[in-house]
Amino acid sequence: MTPSRWAFVVTLVLTLATLAFPLALFGTPPDLGSAPMANGFQTPILAFEFAKGIDDIAFLQGEDAAALRAWLVDVQFKDNVFPIAYAGMAAVFFLGMALRGRFLAVIGIGLALATIPADWQENATMNAILAELETPVCGHDVEPAEGRDQVVLRDCLPEGYFDQASPEAELVSYAFDSFLPVRIEMLRVDTWIKWGLIGAYAAWLAALLWMNKRRILAIAPVLAGLSVLVTFLSGSNGHVAEVMSKLLIPMMLTFPIAAVMYLRDKPAKTGTPQIEEAA
Repeated sequence: MTPSRWAFVVTLVLTLATLAFPLALFGTPPDLGSAPMANGFQTPILAFEFAKGIDDIAFLQGEDAAALRAWLVDVQFKDNVFPIAYAGMAAVFFLGMALRGRFLAVIGIGLALATIPADWQENATMNAILAELETPVCGHDVEPAEGRDQVVLRDCLPEGYFDQASPEAELVSYAFDSFLPVRIEMLRVDTWIKWGLIGAYAAWLAALLWMNKRRILAIAPVLAGLSVLVTFLSGSNGHVAEVMSKLLIPMMLTFPIAAVMYLRDKPAKTGTPQIEEAA
């Protein structure tokens, strides 16, 4: 069997893993706490990922949301493996296309593989937010400094920490009573790097399928790529983000369907360029 055919077979194997994670591992989230999700969101993970401020994660705060936070911690742990499955599926499919002579597919390999560390970085930021929600500020008993009623981050630092600090650094230390505002801003960046990469390789897949005259198969990736763009332009609107997440399902299924079609193609003859035949 040729290397390209092996790549398409591995695509099918990773498809099974991609489907197994949400179906068998993530499960159903528990009920929300006392606060609702941001307008338009129905999925806690999406509402968390696309939070724009502290108010948007109110549904994760407080004792009433303890079960939901615990569920999210478990999901985040499992999600460290999930991107290897879904992005790996895309990468090996693009590899198969490249080995068939569609050398522009190499760009798709890079976009898909870059999604893996981007997803891990997003997970790390989400985990840090969940940890602070579970154990606010310092994580241990600290008394507020004289003149203040509440503990702020400055109170968590060792005595004398700012003795050699610049006035600017010391001023910044009074800015937040929590790392949450900073971490949510970091999450917005991390989230859009990940989703931007997914949207980019969806669009690239559509372009390659169109060039290979498999234009019906290009429809789902086009819609998925456009939905990511529209979600970004909407300012992470909940209604739009939920539609986007659903449009990703047919896009992801395009990889195994296309892989089966390419496996059915007759391999190129030895000594001739391996350019993919049109379906």
